[in-house]
Amino acid sequence: MKLVLDVENTVTDRDGKKHFDPFEPDNKLVMVGMLTETGEEHLYRFDDYVFGTACVGTKQKIQEVLDKTRLLIGHNIVHDLLWLWETGYRYDGKVFDTMLGEYILQRGQKKPLSLEACAERYNLNTKKQDTLKKYLKDGYGVDEIPKEELSSYLSADLKATQELYNEITNKLATEEYSRLNDTVNLTNSVALTLADIYRNGFSVDVAKLDDVRTQFTNEKKEIEDYLRKEVVNLMGHTPINLNSPEQLSTMIYSRKPNSKTEWSVVFSPYMPIKEYKEKVKNNSTIVYKTEAKKCQTCKGVGSIRKVKKDGKPYARPTKCNVCDSLGYMFIPTNKIAGLKFTPPNAKWVSAHGWSTSKTNLDYLLKVSREKGMKQAEEFLSKVIRLSALDTYLSSFVDGIQTNVKEDGKLHVKLLQHRTATGRFSGADPNIRV
Repeated sequence: MKLVLDVENTVTDRDGKKHFDPFEPDNKLVMVGMLTETGEEHLYRFDDYVFGTACVGTKQKIQEVLDKTRLLIGHNIVHDLLWLWETGYRYDGKVFDTMLGEYILQRGQKKPLSLEACAERYNLNTKKQDTLKKYLKDGYGVDEIPKEELSSYLSADLKATQELYNEITNKLATEEYSRLNDTVNLTNSVALTLADIYRNGFSVDVAKLDDVRTQFTNEKKEIEDYLRKEVVNLMGHTPINLNSPEQLSTMIYSRKPNSKTEWSVVFSPYMPIKEYKEKVKNNSTIVYKTEAKKCQTCKGVGSIRKVKKDGKPYARPTKCNVCDSLGYMFIPTNKIAGLKFTPPNAKWVSAHGWSTSKTNLDYLLKVSREKGMKQAEEFLSKVIRLSALDTYLSSFVDGIQTNVKEDGKLHVKLLQHRTATGRFSGADPNIRV
């Protein structure tokens, strides 16, 4: 028997994100919906006594239907399957995920894969309802939605999923798409394996994770202290924010565009080198080191007090426009600032000057090593390492800590549909494999 399945569950808001999984202690299964290939529909709602004797009969009925099922169909079936497994149900048969089926049929095109988007795209007879969105927007939990309305919402989802399954399988039966059948079957088999991995999770040594955080944080501080001093050596007193691609570009290439508006239209990626160099010369300016000197207009105060015609001063001071209220001015010297790298071609041009992507920085680091440019080599190495540390701390250390459940495990979802290339993409925390 083929069976369409969908579940509704509560959601936990924690650490600034929503957790939909069954591993959150406060999450619970609210409703299970099943639709057979003959159109027989079963909707079961659970209350807080779901694991009590009052629900034994209901649970037995659901399990009896699952025992007869040979193909379980769902939109993002891993989510539904996890909730079944974690609430004591058994199913070890085949699955068909309509979301993954549509993903494969797109052949690398990035179109929305939600059930709502698929229903609109295929013009299905049953459109996804907005019931759940409206209630959640108003602050209601899924378990607080009236039974009749939630049942109607779930029923519509079941019918839309069944119609979408029919559309996808009909496509796969055509000559144009038939060669994708093996890919679809393999992808659905892999989904079962990934669901099992997701369910089992792996233990996290939280104390060790804290040690890693401390090591990374200390290393980050050392690098930031070094870079602050090195910026002064390279730029003089001009303040530089290394998190700004524009300011980092100025520092690395020792030039800045005369007009960013004109700069963005002057270059084309494949222009001849001679033309490129000429346009760089005509549309950018060399940057020089600066010395900070007290503004003589405001005498270092940052404001001036104007005087009325009768000789009395105004009650409030006026902003000094000469130094922009800083109290000091940056006076250029005759020494070129920055690392003095020459971007090799027009492909390096960006909206703010030249690209400071990791690929480009790695290339410049290699050049500095080959040419014995010790200062540039150390500076670029530190910039690249600092970026890596930021990623480690935010995506991995923080990501792992946020998503470790009460069972002490990290249940990473390995998604099959997020990348255009078919690679797995992790969620909770976000990773690429």
